[in-house]
Amino acid sequence: MSEVDTIFQFKVTLKEIQPPIWRRFQVRSDITFRDLHDTLQVVMGWWDYHLHLFQYGKLLLTDADTLAEWGEEGLRDDTTPLNRLLTVEGASFTYEYDFGDSWQHELVLEVMLPEEETAVYPRCLAGERACPPEDCGGVWGYEEFLEAIRDPQHKEHETYLEWAGGAFDPEAFDLNKVTRQFREGVYWQGELVAPPLASSQTFTPQARWFWYSIPEEAQTRIIGTVWCSHCGQKTTIINFKGNIQRGDLILRGECVRCGGAVTRLVEGG
Repeated sequence: MSEVDTIFQFKVTLKEIQPPIWRRFQVRSDITFRDLHDTLQVVMGWWDYHLHLFQYGKLLLTDADTLAEWGEEGLRDDTTPLNRLLTVEGASFTYEYDFGDSWQHELVLEVMLPEEETAVYPRCLAGERACPPEDCGGVWGYEEFLEAIRDPQHKEHETYLEWAGGAFDPEAFDLNKVTRQFREGVYWQGELVAPPLASSQTFTPQARWFWYSIPEEAQTRIIGTVWCSHCGQKTTIINFKGNIQRGDLILRGECVRCGGAVTRLVEGG
């Protein structure tokens, strides 16, 4: 297997919670640790509201601003590919999400596989139990939350249920939902908030420079606000190719709903 066609299969487990909350998923070996962070947010069910870091042995990997603020030596997660550090099956490392609640995840590289010709990556294979709600107070806060929602007589029962949207099943895990979010993206109140990670993106060199000069949040808004003449409504563009015409970026791809051809123009500065 060459590095570019190797697939990494991981198992991620949220630490200090029993019974365990875990997922098994596959990604390409040449994606960056930032891409892995994006994947973990979807497979676990987080909403990417907070900072994060990876720790591989004594090595820290996170965003450049956090490294600079902490004065720590480490690697930028957006420029470090997985296969630079992970070279053997069984390698393990930690992922911390939300430095306040401090959700610690253990990741194990279970197996290195050849790419399947018809498979779409990333993909989730299995998992058990729901992700805790954001901002519930970490492991101990989650235990208190579960105690309250399970007991109708608990003084915080109604408050916590309302906060959780009216219902919460700690045993629930929807594999089909994760697969759909990888393909279509994650939405909140009808707006795309996380891009479809299974979508392919191809750019000419000049178009690539243009696209990656745009902040990630703006990129998400751009691909999530495309008009589809086939559906007659706003849609998300997937599997797109980008090129430059007269200083503007042109994205040509598919409608996530109907598969019809769609185009998005991004005006140059």
